[in-house]
Amino acid sequence: MGTTSENQPEKPHFDSRSVIFELDPCNGNGKVCLVYKKGKPALAEDTEIWFLDRALYWHFLTDTFTAYYRLLITHLGLPQWQYAFTNYGISPQAKQWFSMFKPITYSSDLLTEETDSFVNKLDPSRVFKNKNKILIPKKKGPVQPAGSQKGPSGPPTTPKSSSASGNPVRK
Repeated sequence: MGTTSENQPEKPHFDSRSVIFELDPCNGNGKVCLVYKKGKPALAEDTEIWFLDRALYWHFLTDTFTAYYRLLITHLGLPQWQYAFTNYGISPQAKQWFSMFKPITYSSDLLTEETDSFVNKLDPSRVFKNKNKILIPKKKGPVQPAGSQKGPSGPPTTPKSSSASGNPVRK
């Protein structure tokens, strides 16, 4: 397999040299494609995952579907995450999504600070502080089948209307 640069594999072709399957339409912002380079689907080793942008330029994502799926999960499936692998970069809208859901990834201000600022400074003594809440138990009377009562074992109850089985009827 020829390469166009050191780490960039040969780009797919829209002819018999490549078989291309669309994996994700990316909401019209491009297409993620599974590409077989040998001309027909055969072995998993012959596959690559590429991103085809709207200008019809190919951008290599990864060698295997498993690695692509890991990238998808790592980027939380946010819209336009594939543009992080292009020379265009992600759009301002995508940067807003990333700053909300994955803030350290694309925030240059955070990356220039000390790495200690990323550490979650959690004080367990404050988080797990014993809070003295008074729990009021709910009072539920014991449920006994009809005819098994021998005598009053609890507080006296007022007579209620009951069904034929002896269970109280709730109104």
